[in-house]
Amino acid sequence: MDFIKKNSVHLIQRMGMVTVKQIADDLFASNVLSGEEMNTIVCEKTQQDASRMMIYMVLNKGSEACRILVKALEKQSPFLYQELHGYCITRQVKPDLDGLAQDLMDLYLSPFFQKFHPLGSDIDIIFDLKTTFTDILLLKKDTHNTRKGQLTLSILLGELKNPCIIEGEAGKGKTTLMKRIAILWASGNCPALTHFKFVFFISLSSAKEGLYETVCDQLLTVPYTIPKQDFMRMLLGLRQKVLFLLDGYDEFRPSNCPEIEAMIKENHKFKNMVIVTTRTESIRKVRQFGSLIAETGDLTEENARQLINNVLEYELAKGLLIHLEETNFMKNLMKTPLFVVIACAIQMGESNFNPSTQTALFCTLYDLMVQKNKYKTETIAANHIKLSINHCGDLALDGILDQKFDFQSEDLSSIKEEVLLASGLLNKYTAQRLKPVYRFFHKSFQEYTAGRRLCSLLTSSKDTEMARGFSYLQKMDNISDITSTYYNLLLYTCGSSVDATRIVIKHLTAIYQHGSLFDLPSLSNLSLEGEPEKVENAKQHEVLQATNLNSFVECVINLFYESRSKSCLSGEFEEFFHGKRLCINTQSIPTYLFGFFKHLPNCVSALELIKLDFFGNSSLDNMEDENTRNSQIYIPEKAVSLFFKWNQKIRALEITLQNFNKLKKDDIKYLGKICCSASSLSLQINRSAGIAGTLKKVLETCKNMQDLIVESTPLTTEDEQQIIAMTKLKKINIRDLQSKHLEGGLIDGIHNLINVEKLIFDNIKMNESNAKKLAEGIKLLKKLHLLHLSHLTDIGDGMRCIVRAISAELGDLEEIHLVNCCLSGDAVEILGPIHCKPAQNLCNLPKLNVLDLSENYLGKDGKVAVRKLANSLNILPNMKVLMLPWGDDVNVCLSELLMQLKTMPQLTKLGLNRWSLTDVEVKVLGTFFEKTPLEDLQHLDLAMNCVTSNGWLSFVQALVNLNKLRFLDFSSKCDLVPDPLLICKMSQVLTTLNYLKEIRLTGWKLDDHDLGLLSDAKVSCGKEFQLVNF
Repeated sequence: MDFIKKNSVHLIQRMGMVTVKQIADDLFASNVLSGEEMNTIVCEKTQQDASRMMIYMVLNKGSEACRILVKALEKQSPFLYQELHGYCITRQVKPDLDGLAQDLMDLYLSPFFQKFHPLGSDIDIIFDLKTTFTDILLLKKDTHNTRKGQLTLSILLGELKNPCIIEGEAGKGKTTLMKRIAILWASGNCPALTHFKFVFFISLSSAKEGLYETVCDQLLTVPYTIPKQDFMRMLLGLRQKVLFLLDGYDEFRPSNCPEIEAMIKENHKFKNMVIVTTRTESIRKVRQFGSLIAETGDLTEENARQLINNVLEYELAKGLLIHLEETNFMKNLMKTPLFVVIACAIQMGESNFNPSTQTALFCTLYDLMVQKNKYKTETIAANHIKLSINHCGDLALDGILDQKFDFQSEDLSSIKEEVLLASGLLNKYTAQRLKPVYRFFHKSFQEYTAGRRLCSLLTSSKDTEMARGFSYLQKMDNISDITSTYYNLLLYTCGSSVDATRIVIKHLTAIYQHGSLFDLPSLSNLSLEGEPEKVENAKQHEVLQATNLNSFVECVINLFYESRSKSCLSGEFEEFFHGKRLCINTQSIPTYLFGFFKHLPNCVSALELIKLDFFGNSSLDNMEDENTRNSQIYIPEKAVSLFFKWNQKIRALEITLQNFNKLKKDDIKYLGKICCSASSLSLQINRSAGIAGTLKKVLETCKNMQDLIVESTPLTTEDEQQIIAMTKLKKINIRDLQSKHLEGGLIDGIHNLINVEKLIFDNIKMNESNAKKLAEGIKLLKKLHLLHLSHLTDIGDGMRCIVRAISAELGDLEEIHLVNCCLSGDAVEILGPIHCKPAQNLCNLPKLNVLDLSENYLGKDGKVAVRKLANSLNILPNMKVLMLPWGDDVNVCLSELLMQLKTMPQLTKLGLNRWSLTDVEVKVLGTFFEKTPLEDLQHLDLAMNCVTSNGWLSFVQALVNLNKLRFLDFSSKCDLVPDPLLICKMSQVLTTLNYLKEIRLTGWKLDDHDLGLLSDAKVSCGKEFQLVNF
């Protein structure tokens, strides 16, 4: 009772509402409070009022009730209880804090803490943290997993926030980093750590019942001279002067030590500084609690060399570095500290060690561990040893398939435990556990063991074992698992046997061909009649499939390199690579690609397309001195050697040049050497002002170019003249070119490009005279299938000439896009008169299926032109896209248009933007869609019309018949305050449009209730369409 009275102020102010409710539950369960009293407490509006009422109620019930409340407080809020208990002790014995600090420093500076056996205590190879630690690059991240910059250890400690979370893959040096921090504190050589009174390094995998008990067990003695109560009070008092290094959250069981879990996730209560490490796959459990999140990056080549030289004697270090250089495995190996350490350790014990692949590295390690520990199993029969090792492989393999890395005794029922423990293949953990736990010493080693076993099963002479191997393969049937979860398993399987590689590649080829690779239907089977929840639309599917397929292609190339099969499996690999695409990062070309080009040229030729992106790094040019800029070459020589030293043809090559402020002679030469290897070439140039004047020389090297795309890049007369000299071109796409017209340039010579099938001019500077020249030129482009002219706002009457040329001469046109380019009523009349005149209308364009005339204002006479165009549409039975221009009173043409739309059931896009539609016309349109549903319609643009809520209300029900719609635009010309009934009706209809991706309601004045109802429609239909409302 005295405790509660003395601390009533603190209890009222500091007990949170959750704690109050938890304590009230305990008091009710102990019959201290009645149900009515408990309800009265929890219904108080503030936690202070609730705390105050509970305390006064309990004080009035006597000392026993007070004792129960204190026990409940200790249970529900141990940190507050410990702190308040300190206030009530009248006599305190000051603990020996200096002695505790000295004990910790002595431990961290001792050989016991700093030296370790990298291959386990049974193999007498010792590393010392003084020599094995090198600076690790850290990447700062936010809670959304976005990288925000680089950190060094010193910067991390200087900017330390609480709690700090360090994530990283296995073997990336997290434990070494944490131990290094402890050693730096003990040595007193790190200014950022001097203000910490204590630093506690705790291995979370061995944490037990309480924080105090864990500290004593791992770092001090049991029992320690400072009692638990004083220790906990000391932590509360010192607050941020105490640093806890909590290593290995991915191996931590919170139930073993709830206090440590609270220290991480409820740090505001404990207030001590915390750094916790975890593997990448477990970061999701703690990311939201981190004030500072960092990821361990790859070792640099310099740091890896330093590590090797520090650990090994000179001759051994020299030999290892030479081997790594010769095998081209150096860069991949050096990224992960664990692999470097293993290589060093094996080099110490195996003078003939020669790692060429990751499999070779782990194979050497595996054999070393088994062979060197044979003496421990001399009393066990050889067949039992073999059987146990096979079962160990099964254990590893089943674990990888189930993502299981901790094993119990029952998992080892058919295995002789002593064989695996003696060989070091498994480790056994029994401390503070009711049941022992078994683990492979590292996740990567389990993956290798699993791959080794899968290889054995697939290549076994026993049908039962081979069938088991195939059953494991059948579980790997989608790209996300193959390129992530099972990637290393397959890598080590292929690295263990060429025969196993043959089986794996045939399996991967088969599942791709049957469409199960992406967890999506294959493109050949994709149709809008499929289930909408499986695939939202074809474009999204294609983008996803292209991205995943490129990852898959790179994965299989890695499997080839690991298998060391060279050319002996060229046929199997060719079947896989046929018709696929490969994207190469030219800034960092991996070693395995050189082996792929060298040993599997047939597979390179089988690829449908190879894509290369080159970046000029123009942002760096401003920071470099003149000498550096003059010598800078942007086309990597490695890319040249990859293609130019190759003696076969690539089917198609797509090259992008982006952000080039200049192009040197060597760049042009290197580019030419790459381009000459392709039978078909596509060149895209983006935002590269420095190419002007040198494009001519680039194009001269591109003999087989078929596609040219130039965007936001000025051209000279010589550049344009070179373009028109390339008569093999099939596609020209020029965008955002605002330089003045060049005499004798592209427009003047466009008629030379007689093989062009697609011509796109978007937002380029062109006047009326230029447009007339263009019209004369395109008359001769008889193979033209697509003509796209957009945002040509100064061509005046030149568009009449272009339209006349189109309708008279280009009979093979399938798509016409004339968007925002001075289209007049006269020009439209030329395109589509009522009475067919020879060689002057739509009669001459029988293949036309796309007609986009949007964003063009036809003026006062627009309704006449549109009516004539509408009445002539019946001669185009294949029309799929119809986007119409606008003009004064064009709404009167709606009835004629709807008559023609009845003959176009295959229409996918319809645009009546700014057609002055009123409620009357919209109602007519709705009735039309109800009676004559255009079942394939995906895009409907009715924006900037004069429709009220009543008009839209009469129309929206018709959308139910257009269930393949992906895009809707009902934006209003005037501000529209929608009727609540309209919003309700629209939200109901939207739930039926399973493919809808975007609806635009610009000009609609939607309040929070309207937006909420429309958002509920998203949830109801299980789709995430975008609502645009400005």
